[in-house]
Amino acid sequence: MPRFSIIVPASGVAGRLSQALDSVLTQSFGDFELIPVCDAPGSPAGAVAAGYAERDHRVVPMTSPSSGGPGVARTTGAGAATGTYLLFLEGDDVLTPGALAAIDARLTETGEVDVLYFDHQRVHWWDGETSTPPLGEAPEGAFTPGEAPELTGVSVPAWSAAYRRAFVAGHRLVFPASPFADLGWGGLVTIAAERVAVLRTVCVRHLLRRQGPGPESRGEQRTDLLDQVELVLDRAAAAGLPEDRLGPLFTQLFSVVLDTAAHPERLPARWRRRLFRRASRLYRRRRPAGFRPGVRHRLLAAGAYGAFRALCGSG
Repeated sequence: MPRFSIIVPASGVAGRLSQALDSVLTQSFGDFELIPVCDAPGSPAGAVAAGYAERDHRVVPMTSPSSGGPGVARTTGAGAATGTYLLFLEGDDVLTPGALAAIDARLTETGEVDVLYFDHQRVHWWDGETSTPPLGEAPEGAFTPGEAPELTGVSVPAWSAAYRRAFVAGHRLVFPASPFADLGWGGLVTIAAERVAVLRTVCVRHLLRRQGPGPESRGEQRTDLLDQVELVLDRAAAAGLPEDRLGPLFTQLFSVVLDTAAHPERLPARWRRRLFRRASRLYRRRRPAGFRPGVRHRLLAAGAYGAFRALCGSG
């Protein structure tokens, strides 16, 4: 059984896939299997993956329909994985040198944890600048989620963590077939995890891509965001998540919603208003008892879209 199974959704990234695969295969720590998940064996990415598999037995290509998006590809790869821990790497991102050795060392130090969150670096395509989002004030050693309730998977991309495979299988965790799969997955992982850890080392360099289709064509997809929010809140209620953990989770979920509703480049005006109104109803229905909201949250609770738009300065 390998230490790590590294799953790489490869749809539409054939031109950069070699960089991602090379960044894994040249790691100083070599106890892993590498699972590129492609549209089909004969696709451009499939051809790249097949070439690597011929040269290195650790490369095990899989296929998954591109219509399911990266979330379904990740679930497909995880279902075939045999490693102790799962890692997810985007097909045009790279592991930093020494990343797997650092992750293994922290896991050895902490003992068995359900999730290990680690730092990543965002690389801006437009100017080559980088930024490293922080993991907050959570301790680096092993701890329970209740000891650091502000650290939720909602704010951590799926490719910025290692997940114990037995934990994922035991809780039947799968990625939603959604543009917001990371939010749904991260929230469900947070609710289920009993022991987590943090590694403040940059292990992934993530390329911030150019925007795809215009905001109008993304409108329908953006409304799926609220489906993921409701999915996570339903699971939190079923699990009886205590108030000290539910509050930060609720805040972060709706902060994503409010950020989406505030930016014209993410949604055209008519979709932002529609999203805001539906979010307002969901917010009022699911707001935790005793929750003390900030200004944006109060406007959402009141359904005051005009005031919210004025506050954000959006068109």
